[in-house]
Amino acid sequence: MFYLNEVVKQKWTPYDYAASTFWWITGSFAIPLNCILIYLIMFKSPKSLQLYSIFLINTTLGDLVFSISCTLAQIRIIPNKWAFAYISLGPAGWIGGSQGGYWAYCVMLHSLFYMFLCFPISFGFRYWILIRPAPEQKSCIIMCFCLWLVAFAQHICFIFSESPPEEITAYLKQNKPFYKLDHFFISGNHMINSPLTSVTLATIVLPMFPIYCLVIFFYKKVHNYLLHNRTTMSEGTEKGHRKLIQVLTIQASVPIFFVFPPITLYGLYHLEFIDVTVAEYLVYTLFSVIPLIQPIITMYYIKPYNHGFRRIFCRWMIRPIPTKSLTTVYGERETHYSSTRYD
Repeated sequence: MFYLNEVVKQKWTPYDYAASTFWWITGSFAIPLNCILIYLIMFKSPKSLQLYSIFLINTTLGDLVFSISCTLAQIRIIPNKWAFAYISLGPAGWIGGSQGGYWAYCVMLHSLFYMFLCFPISFGFRYWILIRPAPEQKSCIIMCFCLWLVAFAQHICFIFSESPPEEITAYLKQNKPFYKLDHFFISGNHMINSPLTSVTLATIVLPMFPIYCLVIFFYKKVHNYLLHNRTTMSEGTEKGHRKLIQVLTIQASVPIFFVFPPITLYGLYHLEFIDVTVAEYLVYTLFSVIPLIQPIITMYYIKPYNHGFRRIFCRWMIRPIPTKSLTTVYGERETHYSSTRYD
């Protein structure tokens, strides 16, 4: 069950140490931050956020699962002509060996793909509530569940596309004999022997580009609507929408820095246009930053969660401030009880 004897025999490179350290750092922050955000969403969401909180908790759960699985798997991915070799540097390999590393990697890809699918939801929802009545909670839950079913289908396909570890190890030694990977936990997929591999990997990489186009589409729609209707809004509503635009801009920029660069770099490396070993580590080290950034953005910009976080962890900052009434970005009136000096 445990493979610690194999771990002590592994000869790690500086890249291995650097990547593993980075994964431990991002995981150590991302996991508790997402747990805190889930608590805040469940217990600190005001009435005006009850509907949107469905999408928030859906996204946050996906980020949490990805962060946990990424920290456990710590995958170095080596493209090897028609095969992909996955080397698990994390606890999943220590406990379950090659099979444990692969299963953790399957969960990681599943949550990553679902994360991609959920990118446009918040943008589409914000545009919807500007031009139409808010949807019912049941409809929002069904939408999230249907998206998850798509990701789950990809997850099942990837599980059954696994090639025998011995086959991947032999293929790797044949094509990359200069790699010293004895005692490492190696798993993988062979695109010729397992045709499902090409399908599952394509479903992860290729949809990201049209998905981001959809994000930009909704972003522009929301921005243009607010720009042309600002004169008809109250001061409180306009202020809320300005904050909304800031959040949308930051969220829309996340894939630019942490999704497209690793995908592009890895694609160039796989096609042998470049030959840099660091590309084998960068894909998931950069992806691991996303579930760290997302809860920070949410807790910083959404006031109830910002206040809830400060009440729990920064009580020394609290100072009573008179209450005020404002119009939320969802078109509702609510009384806002401020309790921090930063309002």
